[in-house]
Amino acid sequence: MDEGIALFPATRSKTRAVFLAYQAETYLRDGEVVIAAATATRSLDMANRVDAPRCVTMVRGLEPALSPYVRTAGVVELLGRLRATG
Repeated sequence: MDEGIALFPATRSKTRAVFLAYQAETYLRDGEVVIAAATATRSLDMANRVDAPRCVTMVRGLEPALSPYVRTAGVVELLGRLRATG
């Protein structure tokens, strides 16, 4: 999936952000919480930068599954940013 995401041209930032959100969900489902949080953060950053509210909603959907891991690297920061996003 990383290779496919990297192949998107710069003009497809919204699509890239959506695929990053899907990737974060997959990492989380596989128990890779640290990389899931990092990938979701990348997705959220990109979504905010290119005004992709659907993608922000997708990342926000990960919040319940991430909440038990607030002591895990990157998770508390991501959750805080999601709350700040509104």
